[in-house]
Amino acid sequence: MLDGGLFTEPAPPPTVTYSICVRERGEAGDRFGVAAATRVPAVGSVCPHVGDGGAVAVAGVADRDLGPRCLAELTAGRRLEDVVDDAAAASRQLHGVDPESSAARTGADCPAVAAHRVGDGYTVAGTSMADEGVLDALEQGYAENERDAPLAHRLLTALAAGERAGGDRRDLPVGSAAVVVNTGREREPLHHDLRVDASETPVADLRETYRQAKRGYEAAVERYR
Repeated sequence: MLDGGLFTEPAPPPTVTYSICVRERGEAGDRFGVAAATRVPAVGSVCPHVGDGGAVAVAGVADRDLGPRCLAELTAGRRLEDVVDDAAAASRQLHGVDPESSAARTGADCPAVAAHRVGDGYTVAGTSMADEGVLDALEQGYAENERDAPLAHRLLTALAAGERAGGDRRDLPVGSAAVVVNTGREREPLHHDLRVDASETPVADLRETYRQAKRGYEAAVERYR
């Protein structure tokens, strides 16, 4: 029987992120999207969650099932405000959008600088940020970029603005970034769900991954249509 030592798994660090959730009206219905980045690996495995009923971003101490559970509650018709309230905790940040509203909660024990903003059709939030200027940059990066560009492109532009404003303040060698979009199509393009799980420059790498994935997807559609 093994009793710890080398075989004991260390406790995972809290998922500390800066992120944006968005709802947009489109001809085919609502579009939802989330983009997030952090200075630890694999943010895409725990933070961004998008479905037909809305989008949520989870940070802090949370299990991987929390985001999917929140989406299931939204799909079942629960109000976003109630879902966020039920999932709130002192060591957790949660924010998101549904077809009619936006909501966010930041726990008192989230590492500073921790804050959120709730706007018309979007939320931005972060923990362990350089300062609240990161949220200003996320808002402006989303609101002021090309409105005719795809949602994933604009979310990544916002994420890059947040990074330039200071992003995650921790001096850690490896970070990650992710973007997920649901446009309501029967078959969502594969480049609407992308992650860079471990990189020194995750946001820049994710933007390049998106460009290449979109180009490759469009070339394949053209070839096999």
